Amino acid sequence: METTATESARLDPVALGFALGAMLAASIGLLGLTSRAGWGEHWRALFADLYPGFEAEDGGTLAGIAWGGVDGFVAGITIGWLYNRFRRDR
Repeated sequence: METTATESARLDPVALGFALGAMLAASIGLLGLTSRAGWGEHWRALFADLYPGFEAEDGGTLAGIAWGGVDGFVAGITIGWLYNRFRRDR
């Protein structure tokens, strides 16, 4: 199937949501692991205010990963939708 320039200029909001969700989940997971060693504890505490249950323990890190994935997914869908809505070459 051939695509035109305008079709390729559109973003797939769901794909962007999965990409941002995976990146934020991985970042929060890494932060949870490093905070156990004392690195990034202030950042972990900041994200713990946003993500209930995000603590330095195993279950808390998994909770943070889940919250980060959902947060990134919703942000990606929103950004993709807004981009497609506001782009000029319709």
